[in-house]
Amino acid sequence: MIMKLVKVSTILLLVAALVFLSGCSSSKSAKETMLNAMANNQDAKSMTYTGKITFDELSLPQTEAMNGKMPSATPLILSLLKGAVINFHGKVQKSPERAELTMDVTLGSGDVKLNVSLPMIITADKVWMKVPQIPGYPMLDSLSGKFVEIDAKKLAQEQGIGGLTASQNIGQDLLKALLDSLDEKTFFSEPKAADINGLPEGQETAKFVRFSVDESNKDTALTAVVEKAGPQIIDILLSNEAYMKALQLKKEQLEAAKKELSEGNTGKVKDAVDTFKKSVKIGQLEVTGGVKDDYLTYEGFNVKVESTDAASGGLKLGMHYEMSITDINKDVKFEYELPKDAIPVEQLQGMLGLPSGS
Repeated sequence: MIMKLVKVSTILLLVAALVFLSGCSSSKSAKETMLNAMANNQDAKSMTYTGKITFDELSLPQTEAMNGKMPSATPLILSLLKGAVINFHGKVQKSPERAELTMDVTLGSGDVKLNVSLPMIITADKVWMKVPQIPGYPMLDSLSGKFVEIDAKKLAQEQGIGGLTASQNIGQDLLKALLDSLDEKTFFSEPKAADINGLPEGQETAKFVRFSVDESNKDTALTAVVEKAGPQIIDILLSNEAYMKALQLKKEQLEAAKKELSEGNTGKVKDAVDTFKKSVKIGQLEVTGGVKDDYLTYEGFNVKVESTDAASGGLKLGMHYEMSITDINKDVKFEYELPKDAIPVEQLQGMLGLPSGS
């Protein structure tokens, strides 16, 4: 259990970076402005966004593949994802709840490439996905261009996932506990626009703040998260049944983890943290947020992580992500109408020979 907690702690560092939707008022510290701007973006009634994700490196441990712990198609999928570029754009409005996301995906490299466009429409109750044309799946040709409908509420109930409000609040509550454990001078900086690689031309941003973890401060970050943020995070989860349900965690699991953390530096915690520090190399975990008028208008994320554990070597991830946000609190015009002749997802699962609910 404690090793899982250590891994979750590292994931929380990534989450802290990814939810770095933070503004930067000069009168506030980086931590304060981060939470303030994240709240502003959550409260915004609408926005438009566009961005790109690039996978420079992606590989999983060979031992996992050899032991049959991954599907046989995994090597092919990984080869396609390495070098993949995902351009995306969309719009969000708060009332009535609605969002659009279109991902234009280019998989593979060289002469072997696959281009797929995946539009999605999301409301409080339903999710619609447009069926793309995919080589090798001729049975989908008759559905190409049509939308598949997913009952979001029914899916949440079947999976035992908490409601939308709980899911939205979890990130902010856990992020606050996480930030309180990190030293501002060690992990935060304020770069200039000229220091940011890949910044879109004409990007309207008044100020930038950067959160970064690498080999020089990795040990400090992980220790702080486990020893300081860990107990706070567990208490937050234990005090909120909706959070536990949303994350599919049981009270007994959290209480066991809390007990292990209380053992301090002489118990399982120290051993797990030391093991994880030695087995993972963080070449770069860097998030840059840019704000204007107390709202996020730019977000950039760079990560280079690899395993140094010989027993499970081969794990590598190199990814770059960037997003620009405009039209905050302005009226947005959606690209698609809500589908009236969508195909139930159960019908598509039957055509693909998949069991219902997979």
